[in-house]
Amino acid sequence: MSIKHVLLALLAEEPIHGYELKKRYDETLGSLWPVQQAQIYNNLRLLEKDGLVELDARIEQENLPDRKHFRLTEAGRQELEHWTHTPVQSSRQLKDDFYLKLTTLTSVLDQPDVLSDLLWQQRAVYLQHLRELERALSDAESNHDAVTASLLDGAILHTEADLTWLDRCETRLLAGGGR
Repeated sequence: MSIKHVLLALLAEEPIHGYELKKRYDETLGSLWPVQQAQIYNNLRLLEKDGLVELDARIEQENLPDRKHFRLTEAGRQELEHWTHTPVQSSRQLKDDFYLKLTTLTSVLDQPDVLSDLLWQQRAVYLQHLRELERALSDAESNHDAVTASLLDGAILHTEADLTWLDRCETRLLAGGGR
């Protein structure tokens, strides 16, 4: 996910300062994708450098740093529009640590016992993750949070697919399916 694009979307509503951006971010995405206040300020600095946001107002505060309100530039609006209209390419990468371990255990080390143990350990990790996602889904549904529930549905389906894939790996790589 691109934090900068979420910040652009929040700034599209109205000019606001970094602390308020963090607050609004937390209200919308914080439970799914937490960020630190420093990340907000770092992203604001980069967005300003790239010409996507600009200083709208500087408000002096007693015994505190000035409060800087930022607003979206036209280039920022165009970037946000481009981002919201562009589909995301597949997020599955074959350069994954688990894929590397699986390949090494089958093609380099030829250690089926270790591979079998690893598949069961990975299955336990996925099952624990699935339980956590299902609890979070239950919470989101009880809070009538359709957006979070929809995102959690996607994560659950991906985790279930990962479990199915482990079953296929076991069949193909350990039950005589060959390499």
